[in-house]
Amino acid sequence: MSIYDSLTRDWLTSTFLLGVDLTLDDGSSFPDVVFDQAIRGAVSHLEHEIGITIDPYSITNETHDAELKSQNSYWPFRLDLRPVLSFQAARIRLGSFEPVTIPVSWLRSVSSKHGQIHIIPSQESLSSYFFTTGVPLLGGYGLFTTRDFIPGYFEFDYTAGFEKREGTIVLPDGENEVSVEFSPKVLAKYEVTLTTTNAQGASTARAVSLTDSGFKVQVTTAPSTGDVTYTWNVDTLPKDLKHAIGIKAATNMLLSIAGDLILGAGIASQTLQIDGLQQTIGSTASAMYGGYSARLESFEKQYKMLLQALKAEYQVMK
Repeated sequence: MSIYDSLTRDWLTSTFLLGVDLTLDDGSSFPDVVFDQAIRGAVSHLEHEIGITIDPYSITNETHDAELKSQNSYWPFRLDLRPVLSFQAARIRLGSFEPVTIPVSWLRSVSSKHGQIHIIPSQESLSSYFFTTGVPLLGGYGLFTTRDFIPGYFEFDYTAGFEKREGTIVLPDGENEVSVEFSPKVLAKYEVTLTTTNAQGASTARAVSLTDSGFKVQVTTAPSTGDVTYTWNVDTLPKDLKHAIGIKAATNMLLSIAGDLILGAGIASQTLQIDGLQQTIGSTASAMYGGYSARLESFEKQYKMLLQALKAEYQVMK
């Protein structure tokens, strides 16, 4: 699932654009492309500002150098994209020789949100691989001496971003609790949404005992007329980051366009006079400010505070 499944036009208009007239001069609604561009532009902007990947993205063959000094620290690496969701593969490659696969179980994510990993050998063996007093080398090529530095020696395939998962679970008739198990584990803090079309007499369900391996669906009053099927949605996108996306999407384009369309760009008031009767309509717009300038100013202040907190959360210590 994509983060854009929840970052939608309806979400934006019912929150950050609540009460804003989003119609053109001919009475038609703003086209969907305007909302889509505003939301995607906000996501891209925040990815660059904070230095993270928001919408899940998979990368292959990301290379990292091998340095002798890293041996005693179990080969620490800072991956290019973060937060890390999952690993698909890892390899070691010497020049143009065929690569040797490293078991994924050897990869230990120390801090997924900072992209920090280590390579720690486990019980799984690796053919043609030697641990020496220096950099580990591929065997079979007559290259058994140690090296202090090998460029592009390690390769990683992985996925980064904030994931969304969904599924269904059945709560049996007469039962108050059922467990949902994740495979693979969810590496980030998440929220759960539960929906059903027929509760079969059960009280409102809630998700409890949230862990990286799953959660429990619990009701106070058990279903009495049959089994209940719940659809669950797991979202790891943090609330503060989602709030920042909403503010940026609203201020990037939509509020500016809507403000100009109240009376027209740069028009603060308009007077209509017919047969001695006069009506004057005024707005907060001017040659310098749009019709929603007060809301824009408030959002910009909120955004600055949010951005400062988000940078502190995801910044990487050099």
